[in-house]
Amino acid sequence: MAAKVLLGDIVFSPGPRNKIQFNNPRSIAKMDIPGSAPGYQDMGPDETTLSWSGYLIGDDAYKKAIQIESLKDAGEEVQLIVSDFPELSKKVRIRSFPWDVIRINRIEYSIELVAEILPAVTNILTTTTTSETTETKVTASATAGQTYIIKQGDTLWAIAASYLGTGTRWREIAVLNNISNPRALQIGQSINIPS
Repeated sequence: MAAKVLLGDIVFSPGPRNKIQFNNPRSIAKMDIPGSAPGYQDMGPDETTLSWSGYLIGDDAYKKAIQIESLKDAGEEVQLIVSDFPELSKKVRIRSFPWDVIRINRIEYSIELVAEILPAVTNILTTTTTSETTETKVTASATAGQTYIIKQGDTLWAIAASYLGTGTRWREIAVLNNISNPRALQIGQSINIPS
């Protein structure tokens, strides 16, 4: 592959071997409702991943491997630039970077990067229950009851189950807090729980 690839200020020379694998899936939620057909909701784009393998060659090969390992350990976003494919140029985090030292000036590696897309929510699911034929809508009119600080591993479903009695009320929390992507909660983020 002839494209010039930079990760932050690290130049991959030679570039990736053969190909860069790009994966941009969508998340579709299936809701099984007793007594009726299952419902599906498009949850939007899931995490985008880019991966490739190759060699770091030259007197600075080992130093580059250590730099990349440090970027991975820091977990911070870094700019990826792929010269011939601007649509692949994104802010990314390094998910994995296994590498083998062949010689001090020749490192074989593979790398997987994650670029998260934050979609705008255009509509919130409206459900109907067939047994009572009542319509349930999530609106922004819910009022805040208490504040909650997001911890590692939290989901809106689990928070709704704990504070509102059922995980199915997660949309109320999302609407109240203008959360467009419920899969992108930030640790330490303060949210309001509806009363």
